[in-house]
Amino acid sequence: MGLTGCSAASGDDSPARQESPLAAEASLRPPRAVDSLLSLFDQTASVVEGEVTDVRSEYSPRTGPWTVVTLGNVRAHLGAAPRELRLKQAGGVLPDGRQLVVSHVPRFVRGARYVVFLRNTGWSLSPVLDEHAFRVESVAGREVLVGAEGGLVAGLGSAGVRQTAPVFETVDLMGARPALRAEAQARGTPEGMEREAFLSLLQNHLRARGLSVTGAFREEPVTTASSMSVPVTPAAGASVVPGAVPLQPERDIPPGQP
Repeated sequence: MGLTGCSAASGDDSPARQESPLAAEASLRPPRAVDSLLSLFDQTASVVEGEVTDVRSEYSPRTGPWTVVTLGNVRAHLGAAPRELRLKQAGGVLPDGRQLVVSHVPRFVRGARYVVFLRNTGWSLSPVLDEHAFRVESVAGREVLVGAEGGLVAGLGSAGVRQTAPVFETVDLMGARPALRAEAQARGTPEGMEREAFLSLLQNHLRARGLSVTGAFREEPVTTASSMSVPVTPAAGASVVPGAVPLQPERDIPPGQP
């Protein structure tokens, strides 16, 4: 089973590329749960918008499979970012064709535009902050943001980014663009904020509180990270995908702890 736009290597492509040193663990602040708006901002290096120009798999016997998402034409709404970003996330195609699936690591659709919160902390599984990768979709002629579970971004609250009930299906393992859910088509979609209005709200909220996002986004995981190092224990009630190996989320794992 393979992802759209991905190719599984039969081994290391290049020792220099696959076995390059990862970020030094001692200098990185560990991630913590995003359970409030302040904890969200505190762990955000930048909020960027870009188009997914490439999705591919990398594999190394040392670190396991990773999916590398390239964002092009990147614009930083908060913080700073280069014009192109490489987001390396745990999970992807194994040499035998199966996929290693990591829960709470966002899936990206090739060709779609995203607004992404990037971590300023160390990380083991994804540099995206707690699934805060929002796909830009047009709904009833309005540009809105769609979360990992298919809900629309509706604003900010004390607990962080508020989202509606699911409107779109979730992104599948093939990376296809999700359709509107049948119930949303039948009953009408709940009201979500327009993309520009949400980005303005973020900026205004920080300005009003005298806050700013700080730190730097790091492209590589911590030194001892491995996508194969997490116990393979499916979450309770999770649906089983044939050929997929589920792992536990970043938020449950201190950096570098197998």
